[in-house]
Amino acid sequence: MARRRFFVEGFHHHRAEISGDGAHHLTRVLRVERGQQYEVCDNTEAWLATVVEAHKARVVFELNEPVAAKPALAPLHLFVALFKFDHLEWVVEKATELGAESLHFAIAERSEKGLERAAEKRMERWRRIALEASQQSRRDRLPELHDAAPLREAAALARGAKLLLDEEGGTPLLQAMGARNAGLAEVSLLTGPEGGWAEHERELLLRKGWTAVTLGPGVLRAETAAIAAIAVVQSSLLASNAVATG
Repeated sequence: MARRRFFVEGFHHHRAEISGDGAHHLTRVLRVERGQQYEVCDNTEAWLATVVEAHKARVVFELNEPVAAKPALAPLHLFVALFKFDHLEWVVEKATELGAESLHFAIAERSEKGLERAAEKRMERWRRIALEASQQSRRDRLPELHDAAPLREAAALARGAKLLLDEEGGTPLLQAMGARNAGLAEVSLLTGPEGGWAEHERELLLRKGWTAVTLGPGVLRAETAAIAAIAVVQSSLLASNAVATG
């Protein structure tokens, strides 16, 4: 069984610690005790470590040996138009588990009014969700979450291949990935809000170099489309990486 992994702020004198609410969760919920071994990561490197102190307000680990980093894929940057937060949280969690390097939140014309202001208050919660998902999936680095911005501004931050998930159709996503995989350095994936893209948004994005892609003829919920698309992109990158290194 894979050991649990916890993220820490840093390593000092061959030790690491978690305090506050994090320590309370470890000792009262997960029942962490002295002598147990876990993996700890400072967002740069991971170590196998032994618990040497376990208190309600503080858990201290002693570092034992480094843990090898996982093979790196081309970074995937997810750009997601804001939609209802109870569903959007699924995207934050699952995108993190699936290995998205960063998450950008875009304000589209059909994003429900007021979500952009409420998003500011939700960022701390979304980062906590991303942290928990990163620990569960044993990531080597936490994803970077960016504040919500108007679609034009958010989309301008895209890097690498720019793929626009469009309910109106386009190149099948898997086919688009296969055509681009050779030498692919980064992928930016943009998914829309409930109700889809307004025509002027679609035209703007296509002019800015985004390629329209599709998951098929069915109409998917916004969160389903985002999660499914991430899985397709990551599977394609994994297969390409295996061929390149094999």
